[in-house]
Amino acid sequence: MSAYAQGRLRVGVIGTGLQGEKHLECYGAAPNATVVSLCDANEARAREMGAKHNVAHVCSDYTALLAREDIDAVSICLPDPFHLEATLAAFTHGKHVLLEKPMATDVSQAEQMVKAWKLSGRKFMINWSNRWMLPFAQTKEALDAGELGDPLYVYARLSNTLYVPTQMLSWAAKTRLPFWLICHRYDLARWYFGCEAKRITAVCRSRVLRERGIDTPDFYQATVEFEGGQVGNFESCWILPESLPSIVDSKFELICTKGFVNIDPLQAPCHKATEKEYSLPGVMFGDCMGRPVGFVYEAICHFINSVLADTEPLITGDDGLQITRALCAMVQAAETGEAVVL
Repeated sequence: MSAYAQGRLRVGVIGTGLQGEKHLECYGAAPNATVVSLCDANEARAREMGAKHNVAHVCSDYTALLAREDIDAVSICLPDPFHLEATLAAFTHGKHVLLEKPMATDVSQAEQMVKAWKLSGRKFMINWSNRWMLPFAQTKEALDAGELGDPLYVYARLSNTLYVPTQMLSWAAKTRLPFWLICHRYDLARWYFGCEAKRITAVCRSRVLRERGIDTPDFYQATVEFEGGQVGNFESCWILPESLPSIVDSKFELICTKGFVNIDPLQAPCHKATEKEYSLPGVMFGDCMGRPVGFVYEAICHFINSVLADTEPLITGDDGLQITRALCAMVQAAETGEAVVL
């Protein structure tokens, strides 16, 4: 079976920030996709990205992009608070949608998206791209093959340095860590366990970022009990020192009845030291000979193939709704100090 479905998907990209530009790069490298138009509220940024990625049509209002009949699908790469309106508009215009995570930060918004998606008859994928990281994909294959027995418990840590909320994201105060980081690891646990969350307890604390004028908690810790009896322990912070060689800290452990998986991406096979700094160059994704490689590219290719081959994406709007319910429950449990039963 070919890695690329036959045909050519005509795409529009809405939002060309850090993640949006990755989408542009990946679509540009895929042999069965063409970026027809891109949009960014910053007109100068839109023009810059259009010239850099050879996209002829650029605009600062996504309604102009959605109105084009020569666009089949869109990537929505906007900050968390702006997912709803753009997604609803895309389905109204009959476009397939690849929406950057998180789907939403409010359950009612996720429900509106699912309703619009099902009425449209289009494809809807939420881009929790970590499923395409090779260690996580191989773990799923081992589970499905019965090599590990039944999954029982997940411990997952995913954190960032202070660079992310203070410099990379101008809108950090408008989101919470369950939506920004924990969502990736919760998606994997749910995928492995094959069931939904039943009961959630959580805590969070605010000090470092609040002192810097950024009103969002420094860290979250959540314990999730699943319907099948499995348990997940999830933790994230984004106040690690910027002196670390990587802006990401990650640890993932899966305990099963017949086996154990330990995934630690920071045990990197590549270490680089120059006169100015020590770093761990990424090996999960990046550029190789001028072409994007890794899980970001593979996730976007999966979306392209799903549309062209008329198959369901691995992560649909239904999955996104269930994950949103759990993430919102984590935030609620942490802020109230009371367990949330789903």
